[in-house]
Amino acid sequence: MAKKRRPGKSFIENGKPVTEAQGLRPRLKSFFAHYDFIILFLFIFFCYNTVSTITMSGDTIPAAFLPLALIDDHSIFFDGPFIQGLYSNRIHSPDVAYAFPVINGHTVSFFPIVTPLLVTPLYGFFSLLCWILNVPVTFSLVGDFAKTSASCLAAASCVLVYLTGKELFPVKTALITTCVYAFATSTWSVSSQALWQHGTVELLLILMIYLIIRNERDQSRNTIIFLGLLTGLFIFNRPPDAILLLPFIGYVVWYERKNLPVYAISAAATGLPFLVYNLSIFGNVFGGYKQNLDFFAFSLDSIGNFVGLLIAPNVGLLVFSPVLVLSFFGYLKLHTISSLRIRQVLVVFGPAIILEILVYSFFGLWESSVAFSYGQRFLTGFIPVLAIFIGIVVNEYFIARPENSWARAVQISIILLIVLSVIIQAIGVFLYPLYPDRSTSSERTWDWDHSIVIESFWFGFFHIPSITMKNVPPFPPLFRIPIHS
Repeated sequence: MAKKRRPGKSFIENGKPVTEAQGLRPRLKSFFAHYDFIILFLFIFFCYNTVSTITMSGDTIPAAFLPLALIDDHSIFFDGPFIQGLYSNRIHSPDVAYAFPVINGHTVSFFPIVTPLLVTPLYGFFSLLCWILNVPVTFSLVGDFAKTSASCLAAASCVLVYLTGKELFPVKTALITTCVYAFATSTWSVSSQALWQHGTVELLLILMIYLIIRNERDQSRNTIIFLGLLTGLFIFNRPPDAILLLPFIGYVVWYERKNLPVYAISAAATGLPFLVYNLSIFGNVFGGYKQNLDFFAFSLDSIGNFVGLLIAPNVGLLVFSPVLVLSFFGYLKLHTISSLRIRQVLVVFGPAIILEILVYSFFGLWESSVAFSYGQRFLTGFIPVLAIFIGIVVNEYFIARPENSWARAVQISIILLIVLSVIIQAIGVFLYPLYPDRSTSSERTWDWDHSIVIESFWFGFFHIPSITMKNVPPFPPLFRIPIHS
């Protein structure tokens, strides 16, 4: 004879009897409401840390090893015994020697050092775990350090997109916008995969936008100081992307003029050490990037380059992430943002982004934006802004829910664009092979018959070794699914 189920215990809440299950639901809802950003970060972090293989381009290797030079050799050079013992036979190999120039007898990073400095605390935590667990730091483990750090930076930018979205839209819109940004753009296939400067650009950019929104809610000089500190880091992290600072500078000049001196001083405080580094090591303001100035040229070819950066089959931003086309329509509907000042800042991003694309269209090596990486890398930095514009479209057609056949057709189109973009990004994350090189060249840029996306899919489909969810190094992976042994 089956036993009767005992009803849950009840108690009195607000003068009414409530069962345990009924009382638990609001507490869980309250918990998720208070810690939603932490839950979101952990979810995206472990998604980002799920890979088939860990790849490091020569461009990202200095950033992967410089934190260890700082921690173990107490040096910004790659001459110390720890780094030499770990990586000496590879630093001067033909494939990566360009990234490690020797200047005044010291081996240095060709690339800006802001990103590796920012992730040094993470490396310190990983190194401490290695020391506690008596795990030696090996070359392959450094790859895990770099990948996990990149995942952290990218996941943090996703959380900030979510927090920014919550200030502008309903929570559902903010969450959808964040998922589009996280998994339908190069934030997944580029920024989260290695220590590219572009991931740091995304993080700093969306953090500054969030600060302006918070300042509009509760004005504070400290917020402007923080904004200035981030500005200094932004400039020296990737100088060509400094054009994206125009909306923030405009905001301070227009609305916070009384705090303009502290903004400038704060920017100088974080920028000055990197300026001194560039001048003392490379003898110029731009550091190793000065030699890239020789590749900039103004010609009619730049018009084709501009178009190619957006729609070329093996380079175009909109090819690797078609959903970003919605950002254009979102920009046209910025009037739906209630705050005038925030709306004006977002409006200025329009011309700033166009100028940014123009800068790269003048760059003779503009096609190298997908060299040894998957997707349009050069234009990844301003994707958080495009995500906000997409959020406007999502809010209008999914949350406001207009009831007509046109709106339903638009909803279906948006869903298809999101799904297609996620699939393309997933190919880059799990199936794109760094070797053999599938990156583009001047001959392949407009070659529709040799798509990087399609070739990566077919190569990776038959060669992918496994799917692995990495853990915090040096802990072992959470799981590994063998695919091809």
